[in-house]
Amino acid sequence: MTKEWQLELPKLLISVHGGLQNFELQPKLKQVFGKGLIKAAMTTGAWIFTGGVNTGVIRHVGDALKDHASKSRGKICTIGIAPWGIVENQEDLIGKDVSP
Repeated sequence: MTKEWQLELPKLLISVHGGLQNFELQPKLKQVFGKGLIKAAMTTGAWIFTGGVNTGVIRHVGDALKDHASKSRGKICTIGIAPWGIVENQEDLIGKDVSP
């Protein structure tokens, strides 16, 4: 990622994982969670890794990042790695050489 996407190495990795079941957070708790996550990532130069799906706690991470991006206060590198079983057109990816 540092070579192909010219990203700087992170000083910290924040890995957010959780169940796939959706749940609601009280608005105040959701705001505190989002602001805390964004602040942690921005002040440390962290990358955020998630399970790459829009459910459960990962959905709340996405909401926080969307809110942050709309205010244009700097970039946060976020990488979602989806479970292979939910990737569409998997067969198109098998055995492909992606080297430049």
